[in-house]
Amino acid sequence: MSGIHIKPILRAIALTLLIGLLSGCSINLSLTGFQPTQEVVQRAIALELSQNKAEIRKHLSEHGQSENPIPSYEVNRVEIWEQDPLKIDGLLAYHIQGTYNLTIQLPEKRVTDRKNNFDLYLQRQAEGKTWRIAKPTGTDEQDHQTWATYLIKPPGYM
Repeated sequence: MSGIHIKPILRAIALTLLIGLLSGCSINLSLTGFQPTQEVVQRAIALELSQNKAEIRKHLSEHGQSENPIPSYEVNRVEIWEQDPLKIDGLLAYHIQGTYNLTIQLPEKRVTDRKNNFDLYLQRQAEGKTWRIAKPTGTDEQDHQTWATYLIKPPGYM
């Protein structure tokens, strides 16, 4: 008689374990390891700054240096607030937002502008070895978003 009551309990326990194991398999877990590292995001921000001299000039003018040539600078202390996966031209990409510090070497001193916001789209290449910055360029005739991408050179890349 007691064997009849144990079977439903064992089934319920087995079902609960199975549901628990399956619920742990979400999209977030399947993407782990594919997100850009903090180093990749830091290099992407530096690339954005090198492509957009107006942003660096804005920082320089805040320190009374707007007439001088652009000095050396360093992106550091990158904080990522949000990292949302998406597809760009069929490849895995991320919309990433956060803050960074920009340290500029002026002729007489080093200055650091803290907590600058960034908003980037980074696309992982098909072979998974490199990342590209993706910038929306508009829409095509079918109302699909079109993108321009720029390689983020990894260390030692020729």
